[in-house]
Amino acid sequence: MYTHDRRTFLKCAGAAAFGVGLPGCISPDSKHVPEHDETSPRNIKVHLDTPADPLLSRTFAILKDRIEQRCAAHVVEARAGAQIILTVDDRLPHDAFRIDQVHSAVRVAGGSQQGLLYGVGKFLRTSRYYGTFQPSLWRGTSVPHGSLRGMYFATHFHNWYHQASEAEIARYMEDLALWGVDAVMVILPMINLQDWNDLQTEPAMAMVRQYAKTARELGLQFVTSVNNTMFIGAPQHIRATRLPDPLGRRGNSGHPICPSIPEGHAYIMENARQYFEKLSDVGVDILCYWPYDEGGCACAHCAPWGSNGYLKMSRDLTLLARQYFPKVKTVLSTWMFDTPPEGEWQGLNDALARENGWVDYILADAHENFPRYPLDAGVPGKLPLINFPEISMWGNWPWGGMGAHPLPARFQRLWDQVKQVVAGGFPYSEGIYEDMNKAVVVQFYWDRDQSARKTLEEYIGYEFGSGVSEDVLAIIDILENTAGCAFRKQPLDTAEVQRACRLAEDVNGRLSLWARQNWRWEILRLRTVLDRERFAGDGLETPAAEAAMTRLIGCAPRQSSLSASSFPAISVASSQRSAPGSTTPCRSRPRTFRQIPAR
Repeated sequence: MYTHDRRTFLKCAGAAAFGVGLPGCISPDSKHVPEHDETSPRNIKVHLDTPADPLLSRTFAILKDRIEQRCAAHVVEARAGAQIILTVDDRLPHDAFRIDQVHSAVRVAGGSQQGLLYGVGKFLRTSRYYGTFQPSLWRGTSVPHGSLRGMYFATHFHNWYHQASEAEIARYMEDLALWGVDAVMVILPMINLQDWNDLQTEPAMAMVRQYAKTARELGLQFVTSVNNTMFIGAPQHIRATRLPDPLGRRGNSGHPICPSIPEGHAYIMENARQYFEKLSDVGVDILCYWPYDEGGCACAHCAPWGSNGYLKMSRDLTLLARQYFPKVKTVLSTWMFDTPPEGEWQGLNDALARENGWVDYILADAHENFPRYPLDAGVPGKLPLINFPEISMWGNWPWGGMGAHPLPARFQRLWDQVKQVVAGGFPYSEGIYEDMNKAVVVQFYWDRDQSARKTLEEYIGYEFGSGVSEDVLAIIDILENTAGCAFRKQPLDTAEVQRACRLAEDVNGRLSLWARQNWRWEILRLRTVLDRERFAGDGLETPAAEAAMTRLIGCAPRQSSLSASSFPAISVASSQRSAPGSTTPCRSRPRTFRQIPAR
């Protein structure tokens, strides 16, 4: 029997598999749709009504790939007889898009190349794929509310972000951009490295650079972070004073340095300088500072950290960063400020009232309800406020080890607390198993009044096909209720747990082939099996549970027909990846640098 703890699972759940089908349709409530509609054209002509540039060409390639993966259509670039027109209209706001009709063609226009990419996402999600292609009937103009719609990829513990190939990462980042993501954050795990000469530092740095390069190719902003947590090999005499943490909320991870010691300050700045130097050719758009978990110092000269040493250090790092990236923006995180109360929020407010030219955003969030200070007293410095929703870990252990982890009701409740004041954020992501949560939160950033349920209806129609929305929403509701009861150690309804599994098997039998082979569907279906065995059966050591777990961390030999590269058509994916044409798993070569603990 296997032991499925968090660390073991994440070391196995490496490179995810993107399957044959990435489905979609705009009528999730229709009960029956023919598999093939022979009245629809099989050849789709697309006209690029804008001088070509790399991102426009990439957007066309994404459109072509997603349509051809989902149905028996062939997408070609052509001027005469075009059925789809892609264009940039600078009269629209930068990230906005418009979908309208021009004679017999559907025109997708963006206020910029990025706006066009977001518009193509909406077009794809609201089109139909029934063997052949039926273009979207959605018409209108959409302007994002949130100015920063980010995603934080936690690249550690051999999770998906750590193990996936560059092609898989690029494809997944394309998928997120289609939902409206405009920024990606990745950090260098100094916490797990001895120094710059550590043999594992180079591959870690290469991974950060690759994320930056991929983000920029998609027109996304690249975000990284530096704080006072440095290398393992930092001299002992410059180490920070350990933080008091009576509530057990802040943490004391890593090897923080005291910036009030002159030699410690110099050590922080020199390491930051080398980091910026190594990123100078790929660029950094936003620098995010972080106070706790990894970071902090409780010495007399730094305390209270959040409104004293942390601010001084962050300001100095900003001045240094702008020598390399003159236009870099900054995010000052207040995560876990005043837990316990130390006057950090008020001290930050007073400091930024005196000088706030070096800060562009204030980030705030907590483990549960949103902090009250910025809601009641206003945002320090009167700056834009962004959040940091934890979309991966709540009520979920091991993280990602049970398959999909949808929590739409939780995020709707938390969003309703802040939607009138928040201008975006960076959801904390441990992997692809919470893909639904990403879509829900990013669409909150795009349209503050769009409900989680409406987003899920669009998600289900796009990824799983037509006629299953009601049943899939019921499955999601049961999974979330079960997770909540288990987390709070409350009685749960085992009959409902069993019903979710039956519903999933019924839906599975009604899906088109491409939908059944979609990893997003498979991790949701397997979650219902594991919940049934865990809560209504004999536990996770049963043959059914072992089979589901093996499927989550295993790998199938079937290959997709992606033009750029091939991905195994499987659920979560794994560091045990099948070789092309093989019928048995083979172990892929993992990245070698050590893993960092979760934030």
